[in-house]
Amino acid sequence: MVSIPTAVDPRPPLPQDGLVLTLALPYGRLPAPGDHPDRERLRQRHDAWFRERTAGLGPEQERRLFGQCEGVSLMCRVLPGADAERLLGICLAASVLFLLDDATDGDSDEASQADRYLAVLAGAPADGGSAHLRLLGQTLARVRQGVPDRLWARFVAGFSEVIATAAVKSAAPVRDYPGYLAVRRADAAFDLVGVAIEHGLALDLDLGAGPEQESAAALLDACFEHTILVNDLLSYRKEYAADEPMNAISVLRRTRGLELQQAVDLLCERLAAAEDAFFSEAARLLAAAQGRPGGDPAGLRAYLDAWSLMLSGNLAWSLACPRYHGTGGGWDWAQGAPERMALYPDRTEFAGRS
Repeated sequence: MVSIPTAVDPRPPLPQDGLVLTLALPYGRLPAPGDHPDRERLRQRHDAWFRERTAGLGPEQERRLFGQCEGVSLMCRVLPGADAERLLGICLAASVLFLLDDATDGDSDEASQADRYLAVLAGAPADGGSAHLRLLGQTLARVRQGVPDRLWARFVAGFSEVIATAAVKSAAPVRDYPGYLAVRRADAAFDLVGVAIEHGLALDLDLGAGPEQESAAALLDACFEHTILVNDLLSYRKEYAADEPMNAISVLRRTRGLELQQAVDLLCERLAAAEDAFFSEAARLLAAAQGRPGGDPAGLRAYLDAWSLMLSGNLAWSLACPRYHGTGGGWDWAQGAPERMALYPDRTEFAGRS
């Protein structure tokens, strides 16, 4: 095993012959990842939308987000049973979030325009703004179609939180793991996943009140931690190269003095705990809904099924993602859970049982 110094030391490059880490990913309880039957046509319509609007946007690196690692492949896994027209809007929203996440990262010019982004989200015109801002305005107008006012208000609030957090997060380094989760909850657009699930499945659930409120909050906490830790673990090579401080592995090493493998082990333990919590809280929610007059067990069950597909779909997507793993890297979740991850300067390779 190659040893990497703690985060306070100069960060060495990844070795040419690879840095091998063992993994203990939870496996077997979540459903197999899904896929929407109309994915190819959705992808074509999605790509055509952005191709028409990004011709003058800038570097190829930005445009490739829609070719390799965009909202279509992820959201088709999360919502394989959604209405295709609704899902197209969801995919467009997810992709523009990917683009803006990169464009507004750190102290970029786009991050300094947070007020303008927030204004466009609130309905102001994007005329005269940057190409990214105009793209946001155009995409929002399309995404808004068919979304109920209640869900649209939640979408705008969640998206606004992402932009506001991106503008300040680099100036406020987190001090511990709970603090890290709090910042990531705001900047990762996680709460928008719930909006996408409800809209994609045409659900009208109110879990913010009544006996289900506590379990619903605990379930979303578990889904959030699972989602973020999967992304942090499997994007670590990419973020190591960029010296990205907002990664759970880096945070655990810096705040707890852990070696790299120790941090990976702890992250995998927390992933397993989050998965356990998801199933426990899902069972509590269903029991409460079935025992309450006027409850909607069928709608709630569809909602919970979608979240379980979100967790397995995000895991499969993150393992295969070219944005994370480079050319020639990645892993097919259909082969089971990988047990080793080798970090190279240009790719991540995985391996199962020998």
